[in-house]
Amino acid sequence: MRVMILGGGGTLGAFSAGALAVLDEAGWSADAMIGSSAGSINLLRAYAGGPAASADFWLSLHWARLLWEGVRTPRSGILDEDRFHARVDERVSYDAMLHDRRFIGFLVVDLCTGRVKIRGNRTEATAEDLRQVAHASYSLPPLFPPVLLHGQVLSDGGLLYNAPLDAAIELGASEIVYLCNVHVVPSSGFPPTMRRAMTRYAEIFARRASNVGFADAEIREGAYRGARFLAITPPPTHRLGPILGRMLPRHSSMQALIERGRAMAEHALAQAQWASHPEGIDVQGGSARRSAA
Repeated sequence: MRVMILGGGGTLGAFSAGALAVLDEAGWSADAMIGSSAGSINLLRAYAGGPAASADFWLSLHWARLLWEGVRTPRSGILDEDRFHARVDERVSYDAMLHDRRFIGFLVVDLCTGRVKIRGNRTEATAEDLRQVAHASYSLPPLFPPVLLHGQVLSDGGLLYNAPLDAAIELGASEIVYLCNVHVVPSSGFPPTMRRAMTRYAEIFARRASNVGFADAEIREGAYRGARFLAITPPPTHRLGPILGRMLPRHSSMQALIERGRAMAEHALAQAQWASHPEGIDVQGGSARRSAA
């Protein structure tokens, strides 16, 4: 079984949109998908229209318009969740997703209990419940309010468990591809000053928060617990400051992230030949075409 984990990272999710296109071109497709935060957005857009729809979503965002919509229509979050959800949901059939034979899950945290769970088309009874769970998986306060569902208060679980590798193993994964939008922790020299020590600590904290479940995973010779493993990540040379600057959504920054995602995915696939042959089921929703290996 091929499992794809789509990691979070805010608007850095545009990086994964570029990687998705390369995986699709290479013929790698998933039998199970788990979305986390921005990764849930990529999953939903790809389900609606393939990798191109994921890229188009990020390219459509602009920070000024997002803020203006939030100010013009006051809600409990900074951004206008109704407009944002509508953009993410365009052409997504939650009924088809509910009955899809693939496992499709989203990471959410219940703010009442503090428990992080993967919920999706194997846990929800109705298409509307599945839609609410999907929305919750990228509803990060204070940008968006949590989602109320049957007495539970659900929110974005990405910063708490962004890379559920063990969940993929439990699904029976033989191959895992993790789309990682923030490189774990690049090596650094000894911090000679308190200021440098503080900034280095902050960098480690931010990067690890974006890779919980992966940062300390024991990946040996391209495998995790018996499953082939491939992480598509940004280059380790990227410093946190410039990365944060790229998170301000505008066409140029999103396009640059998409192109970087493509480049890094091509590089990663060149190192993992097993991921460069077609097998499994197409990512796009509603398709059950199985390619010849």
